[in-house]
Amino acid sequence: MVFRHILLISASYWGLFGTPAAFAKDDVAGMVAAAAPTAGKKLFLRCKACHTTEKNGPHRLGPNLWDVVGRSKASAKGFRYSKALLGVGGSWDFTALDSYLENPKKFAPGNRMAFAGLKNAAQRAAVIAYLRTLSDQPVALPVTAAKPSSEQAALPEQEENFGGLPAGAGREETYAICGACHSLQIVTQQGLNADRWDALMDWMTEKQGMAELEKAERRRIVTYLARFYGPDRRARRSSDPMRPAMPSMPMMAPMPMAPPMPKP
Repeated sequence: MVFRHILLISASYWGLFGTPAAFAKDDVAGMVAAAAPTAGKKLFLRCKACHTTEKNGPHRLGPNLWDVVGRSKASAKGFRYSKALLGVGGSWDFTALDSYLENPKKFAPGNRMAFAGLKNAAQRAAVIAYLRTLSDQPVALPVTAAKPSSEQAALPEQEENFGGLPAGAGREETYAICGACHSLQIVTQQGLNADRWDALMDWMTEKQGMAELEKAERRRIVTYLARFYGPDRRARRSSDPMRPAMPSMPMMAPMPMAPPMPKP
């Protein structure tokens, strides 16, 4: 999860969540058991720019995360880990994952993951609950686990403004995935049509190590960007804070023609 511009994205996504009263703050396993994997999958959108999740999937900027819960740290075959993470030791149990997701730099100082972390405990529990499902034999949960509540399984009604991106199908994916590694302002200044956005996605996957996106997900992003930030940008709202309106230049009165120079 190597992110640059994701730091504020996650913080407000699940502001509705607090630490469930039924669990102590250090009862990570209990919180994971009570969390909804569907909510964690939604939060995981921003991780998909750098990680694949399918079984035997390739490594990208970060390692493939299939079977990550319970496996030894820095053990994914074929991935080049930082010395910082190689020196941590132990396995990715619920508690270790919770600590890492809360503050990666504090957990393993010097590691390469630029993600600032999820400060909300329930958000972390939801992500871990989703990661747990990425296995043929998911790690066992506490027997007395509570079932996810409807509030934990659903998005809050009042969402953030997605960095000023205009409403439309594909906005959420564009905000989370493109904003994971790029400045959205730069993204929205490209002015490409759908075919060129698609070709750019190919280049980023093949040459830059971006994880392959699901076809439907990629199509939604490409269609959204071409619609709102394509060659014809008239669809963009003048109130869009991503592109402040430029003041119009005043019309200049034409300069009078100079009289012809007299012949010598």
